[in-house]
Amino acid sequence: MIYGLRQRLSLLTYETFAFWIYTLGVAMTAFGPVAHYIGWFLALLSIVYGRIRYNAPLAVKLERDSRQIIYFLFFFLLWSMFAHIPYVDSFYTWGKGASIPLEFLTGLYLAMRLINTSDKRKVFGLAVVAVNLVFCFDVMFRPDFFMLGWNASLDNGNSVASYSLLLMPFFFCYAFWFFEKKIILQYFLSLTSILLIIFSFSSGGWITAAVQMVIFAFYATASKKTTIRSVVILIIGLFFLLFTIVSVFDNGPIASFKREIEQIMSFNDINAFTNSRKDIWNVSLFMTKIHPVTGSGWTTFRTVFEKERINMEGAISQSLEHDVSHPHNMYLSILYSGGFPALLFFMVALVLSIKKSWSRLRYEVISDEIPWNLIGFILLVSMAIYGTNGDVFEGRRDVSVIFWAVWGLLLVIPGRSQSSHISDKRA
Repeated sequence: MIYGLRQRLSLLTYETFAFWIYTLGVAMTAFGPVAHYIGWFLALLSIVYGRIRYNAPLAVKLERDSRQIIYFLFFFLLWSMFAHIPYVDSFYTWGKGASIPLEFLTGLYLAMRLINTSDKRKVFGLAVVAVNLVFCFDVMFRPDFFMLGWNASLDNGNSVASYSLLLMPFFFCYAFWFFEKKIILQYFLSLTSILLIIFSFSSGGWITAAVQMVIFAFYATASKKTTIRSVVILIIGLFFLLFTIVSVFDNGPIASFKREIEQIMSFNDINAFTNSRKDIWNVSLFMTKIHPVTGSGWTTFRTVFEKERINMEGAISQSLEHDVSHPHNMYLSILYSGGFPALLFFMVALVLSIKKSWSRLRYEVISDEIPWNLIGFILLVSMAIYGTNGDVFEGRRDVSVIFWAVWGLLLVIPGRSQSSHISDKRA
């Protein structure tokens, strides 16, 4: 009996360490990739230690629909990693590109293995909200407020848009479910999330965020977590804060607002409407035709563009004055990197994941538990929309790690017929 108790305590110790180091790594990933790389490494090391020392399982038990999703993602991994090998010029180029889908699947595995109960999901979400609530102000008012900005990639508006879209479901769902009785904190979280996406000054991010808020508002209203009165107060508070911020920072924000509004309204000029990405997308389609089945690899886009540029006069409407490093489109990026099979595997997994979260969230939002299926549904749908003019894989070294984690933990949430919240907590 004493040995059994000692073994359970040991298991608890290494499992707890792995969970916390992974959670902190993901929560702090906006500070730079080193945060989650250290967390991932130590978490994996701890899991392997548990396997060797206590024969703890490495595998994750999944329901049938989750297993199907993992199969398609695994096929996506294998195809996009190995199919293009005959066309790469060096092992270094192949390894650098192969690490992208490998990181994606590693993030999913760690989330499935470590964030596998409702209590752990609640703590994980709180860590993401708490850490990034502080950091997002540093990002929001760049470069005037530059205290924590160690991650230079978040100086870019598109990266900030992706970052804000990943955080918005966390901030809103925790505000209206977890902090339901704390009105000041509820509005503070909501307004901060909205301001962050506004100050990304990314029209694509704004449109996607609008979809996120519509989905959230529908389910929050249906579950009686919000009312017309609270929405009116939120809007009034938002306008007051915007007026104050614009007054403090002079005309800088106004000029950026005008630029993005003009872009959104320029339907008759496709180049202006897409911020000159039409040419980049044409280039991507042209380069996809080189190896449409196997793809050309994840990190070869700039090199192939330089080689093929002379042959692209018919593919672009104007001469690009700068090198193109990526397609600015998630679907074209996968299509170029892994070919049609990779895109098909990924799309099937994405659609099945959206279907899985949607089928369960209608029952989840009426409870007082954090609605993780709603968070996941909003993120999956919004990244699918944002993928038409952005690419979540471009943020793989920093903010996209949050997306990998949510996708992974969604796959281990039990269905209604499998367990109650109580058994989920004890899993």
